[in-house]
Amino acid sequence: MTKLTIIDLFSGAGGLTEGFRSKNFEILGHVEMNKAACTTLELRDAFYWLKNKNEIQLYSDFLNGDLPLNELLSKVDQKLLHRTLNVTMSRQTLQSIFDFFDKSLCGGNVDGVIGGPPCQAYSTIGRARNAPKKSTDERIYLYKYYIEFLNRYNPKFFVFENVKGLKSFRDIDGKLLLPKMKKEFESAGYSLGVKTIDMSAYGVPQTRERVIIYGVPKKNRSQISRFFKYLQQTMEPAVNVKEVFADLPALTAGQEINRYSGEPNSFIKCNYRCMANIPLTQNISRPNSETDLKIYRQVVLAKRKGENLKYDNLPLQLQKHKHKDIFLDRFKVLDSCKPAHTIVAHIAKDGHHYIHPDIAQNRSITVREAARLQGFPDDYYFETSRTQAFLQIGNAVPPIFSRKIAASVSKLMLS
Repeated sequence: MTKLTIIDLFSGAGGLTEGFRSKNFEILGHVEMNKAACTTLELRDAFYWLKNKNEIQLYSDFLNGDLPLNELLSKVDQKLLHRTLNVTMSRQTLQSIFDFFDKSLCGGNVDGVIGGPPCQAYSTIGRARNAPKKSTDERIYLYKYYIEFLNRYNPKFFVFENVKGLKSFRDIDGKLLLPKMKKEFESAGYSLGVKTIDMSAYGVPQTRERVIIYGVPKKNRSQISRFFKYLQQTMEPAVNVKEVFADLPALTAGQEINRYSGEPNSFIKCNYRCMANIPLTQNISRPNSETDLKIYRQVVLAKRKGENLKYDNLPLQLQKHKHKDIFLDRFKVLDSCKPAHTIVAHIAKDGHHYIHPDIAQNRSITVREAARLQGFPDDYYFETSRTQAFLQIGNAVPPIFSRKIAASVSKLMLS
């Protein structure tokens, strides 16, 4: 069977990548600057290799703590571990990255390029604070290296994902950046469609609006509307937070419990507990100060009354921050009856924006709970620390959605 070859850029922990890990695609390699995320990618490559070899018990042994990571990785095809390039994209590194992919291609063709450059530069959050750095912020122009890959390999398609703020971001000349980007992609020979998509309409248990750019060579521009038509056909309602957490154990701040508390419902079985005998992992919450825990209770009680408690409405003895006129929604509880609000990378710094709705637990969400809200299966393990795990999850494309992107590409290219 013909497989579509993929170059995976700005891979992160592999959320977008995950959708393309099917029989229809061959991933040539990953390029990612974060070292911990690269370890996560290597581990995920190992997971699929072991799964295909019917040796998944080794992976379970690792998750149970019975097999060290280095020993696990020593048991898989070592070529897998060289598919991940831990490198920052730059003018100095670009040629070496090209050389890597040229060698792996062995004269073959690249069918697709996927990925989205770091989104922090375009995000509306902190935009005013970052404005003085705009002239020197290299993240703004990382998309230009993406275009370099299109120029070199002439793929049949590309998928580019980024934050909704990209549409309103202005360059150093005060003009919108997105129209400039589109012209540069077009100069590389590509037509593209740009859509803002709320992933909660595609089964992701989270309100998450992102810009999806799908591009093809200009001669194939009619494929763009078909791609988005196929993608739209995969729409499904998202479940709520309560359903997503239904089989996870109750715990308190700073606690870790890695055992399920019940049988999975149909959504959990389909999207999280996809494989038998895979243990629960990384179900660990942050420890909190007594002040934070008192605030959490206040915020949850207010939510029960339908209110989102602002910081300046907290009891005065709980208001410890000097600046009480900004970030008034710094403490926010998940609504158990709705999909979650957007999970972002700030969750790596604190969990105040993601308070568990069960007042009896009185804590922020665990790594595993965040991963579920982001659409990662429970067999996905994030290296190399709790902070890094939260960061990788917050920056990711939800795999529930990325699988639908990949299925739409497959239908368009292979049917």
